[in-house]
Amino acid sequence: MYKAASRKIGFFLTGFILLAWVAILQPSLCRAGMHELSDGELSSVYAAGFSSFDLNTTTGIARMDFNTVMASTYTTIDSLKMGYYGTPKAWDQAWLGVSLGSPATDLVLNGVYIEAKFTDITNSSGSRQLDYVHIGTPKLTGDISANFTSFSGTILGTTAIPYNRSNLGTQTITSDGSSGFYLSLDKNNGFSFNFGSGSHL
Repeated sequence: MYKAASRKIGFFLTGFILLAWVAILQPSLCRAGMHELSDGELSSVYAAGFSSFDLNTTTGIARMDFNTVMASTYTTIDSLKMGYYGTPKAWDQAWLGVSLGSPATDLVLNGVYIEAKFTDITNSSGSRQLDYVHIGTPKLTGDISANFTSFSGTILGTTAIPYNRSNLGTQTITSDGSSGFYLSLDKNNGFSFNFGSGSHL
């Protein structure tokens, strides 16, 4: 009985010593540290992240891309209006009975970006001005339907001529996903919706 108990104690004691040895000595056997990569090594590295930011001081454009965002929706809106100003005052955008997507097919945005353009972007003394802000997607798929009593912007798949507070009537703008879309707030031209060449009435 005494021998059996001694063997068990010896076994557990040996196991405990081995675990302690591994815990104490293991870090000294395996070392990791910072290592500077050469230009040649860096040139072969490729990675894509959730977002990217670019600031171009020559063009004055700052842009944030959310590369992996995908949003899909079927939404109905009774009335959408933007930009009431001018002489006489009128709406840049006045849409009634708006449908983003349809009951059968969602409107899909693949990627989202925010872009802003400045005049004299590097001058912080007070002469820097915001020219426009764009919020959009590089790829839009689906339908936007409404009674467009006032529409400002472009639909490049239909015409390259910009619309300016035009009454398009009840229409559906269809986008095939080959191009994008953006909402613009411009200091000279107000609010406009701009659809790429893959969109048409």
